[in-house]
Amino acid sequence: MEAKELSSVAKKIIRAAVGVGLEEAGTRICGPTAWKGFRTVMSPVVRELERRYPNLFLVEKEAEKAVKDLSTDESLEKMLADGFSSLKTGQDEIRWLLAQQNETMKTIGMSVDIGFSQQGNKLEAIQAALNELKLQVAVPSPSDAILRQAASLSAQDIYKRAATLQTDAVRWVEEGDADAADQRIEEARSFLSAGLKRDPGHPDLLVCMGFVEKTRAQAAQLRSDVDGYVKGLDEAALCFQEVLKRDPGNVGALNGMANTYYFIHDYDRAIKLGMLSLESAPGYGPAAWDLMLSLEGKLTQAGPDPSVIHQLLEIYRYLEILMPRQGAAFSASNLQYVQKQREAIERKGSH
Repeated sequence: MEAKELSSVAKKIIRAAVGVGLEEAGTRICGPTAWKGFRTVMSPVVRELERRYPNLFLVEKEAEKAVKDLSTDESLEKMLADGFSSLKTGQDEIRWLLAQQNETMKTIGMSVDIGFSQQGNKLEAIQAALNELKLQVAVPSPSDAILRQAASLSAQDIYKRAATLQTDAVRWVEEGDADAADQRIEEARSFLSAGLKRDPGHPDLLVCMGFVEKTRAQAAQLRSDVDGYVKGLDEAALCFQEVLKRDPGNVGALNGMANTYYFIHDYDRAIKLGMLSLESAPGYGPAAWDLMLSLEGKLTQAGPDPSVIHQLLEIYRYLEILMPRQGAAFSASNLQYVQKQREAIERKGSH
């Protein structure tokens, strides 16, 4: 695993630690949960840098020299990568931290926040904020063989084929088989790339590519590949923002963008986008389910907040009505899960 993302966060911590100390800087930048693991990952690097620069956390010039070393000394990057690989607990928290620090995710997230802060139509406000960005989707080049196969297919046929492969990839991720998932993901990416080469702005193809990239991040997570995880979510967010620039009411892109923030545990943005997605298309089952997951994540992260509990109970009850009508999208076990979770919260509330 490359350590560019780990090194980037380590540099920020070292700069911030001058005058306040490593513990304070690490907690500020990482948050208390992720800092527990990141402290362990950074420890051998910090020891080496303190050996080189005894006043590392006292003198700004020495901190800048240390930051330069992190950019040029491959042995330091290797220490970070080895430290992450050997970490027994806390890897997931570090992945979420690195994804939150990713410049693309931060930039898009700030634009989403600007949109929500405006008066009037939130969809149009988000669209306007995103249109200020210069971020571009980098579509991978399809092979000649895939281009030949795709030449006789319509955009809708390509979308259907890729969506089937994406669904299969998700199943393999859920079973813990990253290699099998990758095979489906790469085939789906190739077909979508061929379609987007022919029609660069096709919304269905871009939304599908976004979900494929999100699944690619999940497969990378199974392999403890931090860079792959961050890269996959980065590309997914770019696909969804490209669609929302043109069509802010595209419910697939809205829900997909909510998904990307859910996967980095940025639950506040995930919930706002999820609620907007569901308001735009009340009968869209996947948006309701994903909003439920984000609310559950927020409850676990922040504790028993009454407003979150109220929202969660409302979405459970909504899903109990919706799910039997959408049997193709939800299984009996999905419905049982929702009923069990609702009953558990209601029992706690009655005590």
